[in-house]
Amino acid sequence: MDDSLPNFSRLAYLLANPGRAKMLSSLMDSNHLTASELAYLSGLSAQSTSNHLSKLLYFKVVTFEKVGRNRYYRLYNQLVAQAIESMMAATYTDLALQQRRKPAGFKKLCYARTCYDHIAGHVGVSIFESLSKQQILITERDHLEISEKGYQWFIKELDIDIRSVPPSRRALVIPCMDWSEQSYHLSGELGSILLRCMLDRRYITKADEYRTLTITTSGLRFLQQALEIGGLLEPHE
Repeated sequence: MDDSLPNFSRLAYLLANPGRAKMLSSLMDSNHLTASELAYLSGLSAQSTSNHLSKLLYFKVVTFEKVGRNRYYRLYNQLVAQAIESMMAATYTDLALQQRRKPAGFKKLCYARTCYDHIAGHVGVSIFESLSKQQILITERDHLEISEKGYQWFIKELDIDIRSVPPSRRALVIPCMDWSEQSYHLSGELGSILLRCMLDRRYITKADEYRTLTITTSGLRFLQQALEIGGLLEPHE
């Protein structure tokens, strides 16, 4: 592969291989997985997985942390996750056609799921739209920011003082294109904080299915009352 290719071309090349695409998709849940786990989830041999990981590491699409004798692989950063999600958004029609044989699982995935470390799907987009509508998020100088009203909202509704959160290298608020809704959900540090908080409060739980989130009764109440989101019901089987 030509190292002089622009970054997006490199990522497109890496994702064009079905095996690598499955491996990266498995890491989209902010997972830390061993090579053997990635091989199992992707249906690949150990040798193929090792070869793919070498390429992904070289081009800084994944990285790893060593714990004891094991290497735990993860996506290099959130920007990689956003790029993958955006490519999935661009190929939504193909994805939907491929999943017609598994309508129940696909419907749940489209309803609520993780996108790296934030909430995606219908629920994620509804949250983002509500935060914007209530002016908790506002546009300043052509980019999104949390408003003064927003800082107070997070203290009141979630007992989180966003101003006291340790600074991060990534932006606080980033819109991320949602492949199933063809609209934006909340990414960035704020999206990560919101997901962690809703998990801690058991407003949402991680389901057994890949990346799928389940909204609890208290979570539905929070979404309806604090975020004024109506009509959110868990999808039927």
